[in-house]
Amino acid sequence: MKSDILLIEDMKKEYSKFKKLIEKSNNILLITHKGPDFDAFASCLILKNFIDTHYPHKNVVFKSRQSPTQKLPFMDQITISQVINTENEELVVILDAGGWDICIQKEDTIQITTAKIAVVDHHQTKGLNADVVINNQMSSTTEQILDFCMSVKGKKYVITQDISTLGQIGIVYDTGRFAYDNTTPQTYELMAKLRRVYALDLEDFEYKSTKFPSESLLAIKVYIQNLQIVGDMAYSYLNKSDINNLKLSKIGINSAQEFVRDNILRYIQGVHWGFVVKPSFTVENEWKVSFRSSKGYQEVASIAEALGGGGHQYASASKVIANDGDQAVKMILESIGKLSKGTTSPLQSSPSPTP
Repeated sequence: MKSDILLIEDMKKEYSKFKKLIEKSNNILLITHKGPDFDAFASCLILKNFIDTHYPHKNVVFKSRQSPTQKLPFMDQITISQVINTENEELVVILDAGGWDICIQKEDTIQITTAKIAVVDHHQTKGLNADVVINNQMSSTTEQILDFCMSVKGKKYVITQDISTLGQIGIVYDTGRFAYDNTTPQTYELMAKLRRVYALDLEDFEYKSTKFPSESLLAIKVYIQNLQIVGDMAYSYLNKSDINNLKLSKIGINSAQEFVRDNILRYIQGVHWGFVVKPSFTVENEWKVSFRSSKGYQEVASIAEALGGGGHQYASASKVIANDGDQAVKMILESIGKLSKGTTSPLQSSPSPTP
């Protein structure tokens, strides 16, 4: 009980600090991680609308390298920018990410900003040493930012149909329609409040958000051909030869990796966790690895952290530097071999040659 009270008090202090930073800053920049998902977009757009509404004289810019894959309220207010440089910002708010590494590319200079830094996140891993860190490990950054808005403005914060839509999309996406452990009674209470304003068609949203482009079909085929099973773990990867010989596109690879990660890995009989590797497309010889585990099996966050990444207990990600995909896999397997317990040692296996 005491720890719960302390947590609430700490949260109130961080909310107060964040509110003061917003009030003192005239030029505010919002950014999120590379390849934003719906939680990232929703939380950023909700915060931008909050500041625009309650502090109309502030200049608030939300920069992203891409647009959402389906229509969202306020999405016309996203500033598409392939390079995010430091300019005249007085406050930078990083949402749905704990630090610079997953937000910036080598061309960016925003990481050397002299502005105040605020982090709003929900992942378990520790972030950068910011001026304010708001992270109560809620279901999503969307839930966290809505809690902030409602807490600091009370009845003055009006949940419109647009805010309700964004809130539901962000929460539903990052909870897997409430199937994940990060869903709490508070999450359901907030969803009830949002749906009283507007009942979003969740079936339609899920259908649209799970569609993938036809370019991904060939990449999915290669991922399946390269798939390896070691004990209760499965993994797959692409090599540069796969990508070049078959002329696989960036959008096709990204979608294929997500499909294999979310719909194949843990659905193989006897397999409960694993990872999928893809090229980063932004840094030479950088490979991104996404880990997933069924509840109660491997806590993949510790493996991702050992590789310099992070995330949730059963859904995490990292990146490695390697000459090719199979070499990246060997590095990952070595890290797993040191940390994993109760599984057949993946050190006994190495990637098979690309078909």
